[in-house]
Amino acid sequence: MQKFLCCVLAMILLSSCTKKSDKPEIWIYTSIYKDTVADLQPKLEAKFPQYKFNFFQAGSEEISAKVNAEELAGGTRADILIFSDRFYFEELATKGRFEKLTSPLVKQVPESMKNKDGYYAAVSLPVMVMIYNSEAVATPPKTFKEMSGPEWKNKFTTGSPLASGTNFTTVAFLQKAYGWDWFKALRANDTISEGGNSSVVRRVQTKERPVGWVLLENALRLHEKNSKIKVVYPEDGVILQNNAMAIIKKKADRKPAQDVADWFLGNEGQDSMVRARLMYASMPGRPAPKGAPELTEIMKKAHKWDQSTIDEFMKNRETIKEEFAKIMLQ
Repeated sequence: MQKFLCCVLAMILLSSCTKKSDKPEIWIYTSIYKDTVADLQPKLEAKFPQYKFNFFQAGSEEISAKVNAEELAGGTRADILIFSDRFYFEELATKGRFEKLTSPLVKQVPESMKNKDGYYAAVSLPVMVMIYNSEAVATPPKTFKEMSGPEWKNKFTTGSPLASGTNFTTVAFLQKAYGWDWFKALRANDTISEGGNSSVVRRVQTKERPVGWVLLENALRLHEKNSKIKVVYPEDGVILQNNAMAIIKKKADRKPAQDVADWFLGNEGQDSMVRARLMYASMPGRPAPKGAPELTEIMKKAHKWDQSTIDEFMKNRETIKEEFAKIMLQ
């Protein structure tokens, strides 16, 4: 009898496992924060109960390395990519690795924030600003450019393009604007340029370097907990980022992934992506982050995205990283 019960139990367990594995899976590789993923997953599961959602959450550099490795091994598990290295998206788009997005909502995304052929589009717009610790800095900076001046020696910190897609974009635009000599002046000022945005936040909080560039959502989260941390919208233009979304081309039916991509561009998806109004939405007409200028205002001075800039940065991607490492990390 005991043996019979064990067999029945084994069959039940096997049946439940089979039912789980029969549910189509959708893998989303993303650099959005873990608490945002925790908000997104139940909403996606409620909207699409027929699918099982899996997330791989990491920094942009780690995601692109994982996708490349999986492709070499026979094909990536990823169905949807959402992260902030637009130049990697552009590279894969030119190689024919993406499906065209079919959502009619893509038409509403600003032209400068999507692929010209429809292979990816921004689902949210992080912004690189500056922060400072008001306990250590009486008069805050007004521009990125002035951070190379002697008054900011031992006071400035940045992230590294080797660790973060948003930091790569920031370095690329500022190098284009001010040249490598500006970075050499930052290095002469003992600027610390290591890690990602969380590393910058830590150094500003501890006053190791009381001024840093960081994403607006980090700055807003930080200010909620510590009013001494203040935000600066640089007068020489914030660096507008793209949390891009694309669907990996596969032989399998892509309609499930297309439906999910459409959800991300809709009201519920946009609300989730800009969680608690910490970043700008990619769809027009939505509120700005709490206490931040309207998107139309910051766009007036923001460093401009156009196809020639995208092509330039994509072509020189590794050179930019190598030159930055040579100047700032040696």
